[in-house]
Amino acid sequence: MIDLLIIGAGIVGCQLAYDLSHFKLSICVLEKNVEIMNETSSANSALIHAGYDPEEDTLKAELNLIGAKRYPELCKALNTDYQAVGSLLVAMQENELKSLNELYDRAVRRKVPVERLNHDEVVIREPNINPNVIEALFFPTTAIITPWQMGYALMNHAVVNGVELRRNEAFVSVEKQGDTYLVKTNKGLIHARHVINAAGLQAHKIAKIQNPINDYPIQFRKGEYQVSDLEDEAYLNHVIYPCPNAKGKGVLALKTVEGNLMFGPTSTIIEDPYDHGTTQAGLNEIDVKTEKLIKPLPKSHLIRQFAGVRPSPVTKDFILKEDGAWFDCVGIDSPGLASAPGISTYVIENFVQKCLKLESKEIIPFQWPHRIHPNDEQRRNKKIQEQPKMGKIICVCETVSEQEIMDAIHLPVGARSVKGVKRLTRPGSGRCQGGFCETAVVQILARELKIHPSEVSYDNEAFLMRYGDEHE
Repeated sequence: MIDLLIIGAGIVGCQLAYDLSHFKLSICVLEKNVEIMNETSSANSALIHAGYDPEEDTLKAELNLIGAKRYPELCKALNTDYQAVGSLLVAMQENELKSLNELYDRAVRRKVPVERLNHDEVVIREPNINPNVIEALFFPTTAIITPWQMGYALMNHAVVNGVELRRNEAFVSVEKQGDTYLVKTNKGLIHARHVINAAGLQAHKIAKIQNPINDYPIQFRKGEYQVSDLEDEAYLNHVIYPCPNAKGKGVLALKTVEGNLMFGPTSTIIEDPYDHGTTQAGLNEIDVKTEKLIKPLPKSHLIRQFAGVRPSPVTKDFILKEDGAWFDCVGIDSPGLASAPGISTYVIENFVQKCLKLESKEIIPFQWPHRIHPNDEQRRNKKIQEQPKMGKIICVCETVSEQEIMDAIHLPVGARSVKGVKRLTRPGSGRCQGGFCETAVVQILARELKIHPSEVSYDNEAFLMRYGDEHE
């Protein structure tokens, strides 16, 4: 019997595990994928939004602000990437100035730092902006992080402090027996006094399985992206937004923490939440809309396309609902990443602390082990003296050593797949996209996990839970 079961190890589940690991509770996190942070949380714009965008009187507005304020302290404690690069919300046409004025007023009301810039001031800050820019709002607190790094750091901290993580194990059904939830998974049973459903793409269906009256209409929106090579790192200085429309924030141009440029996302309603294919129409849309923001890059500089799917609630707001000793976190779309620490705070204050006694305990600190930057030869040479495999480079594009891959595998919550290694240490993220290093990564995973290379997963194992009509 455990005190609390968290279903889902996306950014919300990881944040909840981190926060609740500070108390004397027995906690288990259930994750159906072989890797955590593997769905919506792994394929997004990686932005910590300043908090001016969500509509008034919504949970999104409230929790975005709380989350954004928590991130600097969290990232410092965990030694994870956080760059307050600032963002420019640009108006390219006269008819967009009204929207700009409204968002300026909203930012002022919410005490989000904001500055108005004229054409010349924008061009000075962002030389490669589209020269048609009329005016912009500058939000200095907009930040970028590496989402999966953040999620893994949160979950590693949680596990080091006593949280149990069950990976590659999926929720199947639940039955209430007195004061206990009997949760059936594809691998067995879990007895829990309380449950938090943070299952991302499947959260609305799990909510309905638990209680058929919990009918939360969700649309799945696919967002496609394009990514450039590292050689263009100096091309942009800030996150660049167009004026938002009915579909959302629109196609953005930004630089990632690692230095790649990223353009997207599109916003297309789809039926299958696991449709991660890119389309020619989507990529063309990105090209057209990016050219409205910045001077376009040569197509030869683009090295990757990908797509992410987000569960978009019809209510256009996060759905955070208590149902007895069960709590649902449904429809966590944008700004879900930025809001995750706020969502965790909200769930703990409005649910957990009413159900369970929260007694603080002594914490074992965990700090993320940063990989060595490709240009930091002095640090690498010093490390090679201590660990010779630090000098055996597996990924030439990103200068990733065998030792760094081994270290990523042997974290308390380490990589278990080729995709997991790629996220944590970046082999396969460069121009060749794994063409030269992927075979070596498979061999290292097999050796370190003591399995045959044929057993190494690229991404997920065969089991993928989809909830059918029998639960509708």
